[in-house]
Amino acid sequence: MDIVEESTLPVKTTCEILKLNSWRYYYWRKRYETDGMEGLKNHKSTPAACPHSLLEEEKQAIIDYALKHPDQRHRKLAKKMMDDDIVYVSASSAYRVLKEGGLIPDQEYHKKKKADGKIEVDKPNKMWHTDISYIPVKNTHAYLICVLDGYSRKIIHGELSQTMTADDMQRVLSRAMFKAGIFEADPVSRPALVSDNGTQLVAKSFTEFLEEWEIKHIRIAVKHPETNGKIEVFHKTIKYENVYAQEKYQSFYEAREDIENFIDQYNSERLHQGIGFVTPDQKYNGKADKIINERKKKHQSAIDRRKRLNRKRKSTAA
Repeated sequence: MDIVEESTLPVKTTCEILKLNSWRYYYWRKRYETDGMEGLKNHKSTPAACPHSLLEEEKQAIIDYALKHPDQRHRKLAKKMMDDDIVYVSASSAYRVLKEGGLIPDQEYHKKKKADGKIEVDKPNKMWHTDISYIPVKNTHAYLICVLDGYSRKIIHGELSQTMTADDMQRVLSRAMFKAGIFEADPVSRPALVSDNGTQLVAKSFTEFLEEWEIKHIRIAVKHPETNGKIEVFHKTIKYENVYAQEKYQSFYEAREDIENFIDQYNSERLHQGIGFVTPDQKYNGKADKIINERKKKHQSAIDRRKRLNRKRKSTAA
């Protein structure tokens, strides 16, 4: 406190230099003015002081779970721990415990341009996104062509191809339609397709294919890739979490098998932040709301239990 008070700089600036929250300085000063130095020495932020404080066993459970899943960040960890009935805490509580435990490194945060798509829909198979992404493979070319459902982020169909022609786009979209049962659907229920203006996607044969199936084609504006951001994000995810994490694929067939496995895992196991930390399959199949509501119930039950135990401990200590 003496350093802050003796500084010629504003309190906020001084606290930033000391890496101290300004509200904590004012809190300390208020306690010092009320109870003197003894008030500062005796004050501890413990469960006895706050009924909402996490229990020690909960903190340890968070640490243990995080050590077993080092690739998961705090938001996803909080949801996974609820689903696995480990501990029921908010993402911010999980972050504080991991930060105190030295499991979250210090880093500078920079505001990034939001890459998510701006076209929002309210049910599956109403809006699809498609795009092509280059995959490095030894001695050959390989292109990942995917069709993503804009509502659930599920990859309806993804395929590694050695070419990226209009015929390839037509084949991938046909297989996506088959998997989603679109062939039997009436034209009104068929999805619109969002894409960029690649030559394959504006080719006459592909345009005629879409017209034949009465699929509306939404081509994004030039230099406006965020409109198709949902599939851009997926391609970035598969590259940084899977493709770039290993050495270059030695063959096209090795790459195809590995990418198919990742897409299966992405759809059925990977919690997606953009849809409330459920899997794309769960969102696509209408199970997401039940899972999210169940988490809320578990979290509230944990809060109520935490209050009872903390108050009981405080009473016993008194």
